[in-house]
Amino acid sequence: MFEVMNRSEESWGPLAKCDIKTFNKLINSVHAKDDIKAFVKKQKKLKTYKVTFKKVWNSDTFEIQAESDWDVQTAAKQYFKQNEQSIGFREQTRNQWADGYAGYDTLSYVKVRT
Repeated sequence: MFEVMNRSEESWGPLAKCDIKTFNKLINSVHAKDDIKAFVKKQKKLKTYKVTFKKVWNSDTFEIQAESDWDVQTAAKQYFKQNEQSIGFREQTRNQWADGYAGYDTLSYVKVRT
């Protein structure tokens, strides 16, 4: 078994950034040369993204009177300011679209420029 204690970026390239378990698996495999080439090729294709997970909270429904559709938002803001302490929120029931995990409603992402 081959063990490396120091992995500098200059010496190991993309292998320096991977976790120790993956690193040891790659360098100690029977076909290490081919496995490392495939790993490096895959790493070069990967792009970095910043991902944000979102949960939605809803309140009860309230009836608010306004003169027009344009005034509804202003009237709702005013109603909320006056009744903020009495309005309760609860989590929205979740879709189970994330491989059966109901921990978040949606996600958004932005590509990190390098």
